[in-house]
Amino acid sequence: MRYGAFPLVALGATVALENGERLSLAQAVDGIQGAFGVSDRAVGFLPAAMILIGVVGAFPFGFLADRMRRTFLLAGGMAVWTVCMGLNGLAPTYALLFAARLGVGAVEANGPAAVSLIADYYPVQERAKRMGLYQSGGLVGGILGLLVGGLAVQHFGWRSAFWLWVPLGVLVVIAVARLPEPRRGDHDADFHDTPVMDGVAATEVVTLPEPTRVGQLDYASATPRQVYRELLSIRSMWFAVLAITISGLLLQGLQFWAVEYFKRVHGLTAGEAGVFVTIFGLGAAVGVVAGGFLADRFLVRGYVNARVYVVAFSSIAATALLLPAFLSTNLVVSGVLMSFGGMFLTLPIAPGEALMNDVVVAQLRGRAATIRSVVRSAAAAGPVIIGFLSDAYTLRVALALVVPIYAAGGLLMLLAARSYPSDLAYVGAETRRVRAQAP
Repeated sequence: MRYGAFPLVALGATVALENGERLSLAQAVDGIQGAFGVSDRAVGFLPAAMILIGVVGAFPFGFLADRMRRTFLLAGGMAVWTVCMGLNGLAPTYALLFAARLGVGAVEANGPAAVSLIADYYPVQERAKRMGLYQSGGLVGGILGLLVGGLAVQHFGWRSAFWLWVPLGVLVVIAVARLPEPRRGDHDADFHDTPVMDGVAATEVVTLPEPTRVGQLDYASATPRQVYRELLSIRSMWFAVLAITISGLLLQGLQFWAVEYFKRVHGLTAGEAGVFVTIFGLGAAVGVVAGGFLADRFLVRGYVNARVYVVAFSSIAATALLLPAFLSTNLVVSGVLMSFGGMFLTLPIAPGEALMNDVVVAQLRGRAATIRSVVRSAAAAGPVIIGFLSDAYTLRVALALVVPIYAAGGLLMLLAARSYPSDLAYVGAETRRVRAQAP
C-alpha cells in the first residue's frame, strides 16, 4: 500500500516543533533571567535537564512503540508537549518553569515511534530518502525558532517563545492522529522477494545472502533480556551506532563552537560569524536530504551495501575538506571548504538511520531506537572535548584535532559491509516466519 507524502509531512512536523522550540528557548534566556533573577548556570540547566529526561523517557516510548498503535502514541505525546508549552509560558516561578521543561523533555523522546512508522510506511529502497526528508523537518523548525521566535520575544516578551508553539502543536496533534497505522514489516518481507524498482522499470535485483542466524523469538511475549540479547546480536547495527556516535562528537561540537571559531580565528563580529555559519548550515541542509537520495539511488542499481558506503565515504570526504578549512587562516578558503564540508558532514545521517532500521525486525524497532538514542547521547561530549582542547591549545587547533574523528567513524562503518546483507536478509526471513505462525 502506498501512503503518499502526508505521513512524512506530519511526522516531520513533530521534529520541526521540537527543534524550533529549543531554539526559541535560546531567544528567551535574557527574559527568563530578568523575570526570575537566575544565573547563567541555572538557565543552562534547562536544556541539560531536557536531554537527560529525554534519554530516560525514550525507554517507555520505545516499549510502547512496539506494543500499541504508534500514531495514537505519537499524537498523545505531542498533545502533552503542547500542554507543557502552555505551562512554560504561564510559569510564575523558575522552579515551575524548570518542572514544565522536564515534561517537554520526556515527551520529546517520541523518536522511536516516528522512525518505526517511517520504516513501515515506505519501501526499503526508499527508506534513506524518506528518513532524510523526515529529519529535514528539524532544519525547518530551526529556522522558525530563530526567526519567528526572535521576533516574538522582541515584540511580545519571553513568554511568547513558548506560546507561539501551542496552536502549531494542536495542528500537529490533529494531523498525526489522522494518520493510518501501517502493518508492521510488510516492506521488509517484500524487499527480499521483489525486484528493486528504479522509477517504473526494474534495474538490478538486490540479491541477499542466506541469513547467518535463525530466529526463534516470540516477540509478543519476549522478556527484556531476550529482546536486548536479540538486539545485541545485530552486528551491522552496532557498527553503525558506534560509527555515527563517534562522528556525532564532531557534529555537535561544530554546532556549539562554529560561531566562536569565526570570531576568534578570523576576527569577525557575532553577526558576521552568523552569516558564515548560516552558509555552512545551508550546505549541511543539502547533505541531510541528498544523502538519502544518493544511498537509495545506488541501492536500486543493485548495490546492497549502498548505505554503508555512502556513510563511510562521505565521512572521509568531510574530514578531507574540514581539516584544511580549520587549519587555514584565510577566511575565503575556510568559508568555501566549510560550505562543501558541511554538506558531506551531514550526508551520512539519513542512510545511517535507514540502515539501522533495515536490520531490526519491525516488532523491535521502537526499543532498538531507544538503545541507539542512549548510546548516541555520548556525542554530547563533543563540545566539552573541544573546549578542553581549546584551553590547552587554541580553538583552531582543537577543531583540527577533532576533525579526524569523523573519518574514524567512517572507517568503522565499513566494517558493517560484511554483516549488513545477512542482517537485512534475516529481517525478511523473520517477518515471513512471524506471519506464517500468526493465527
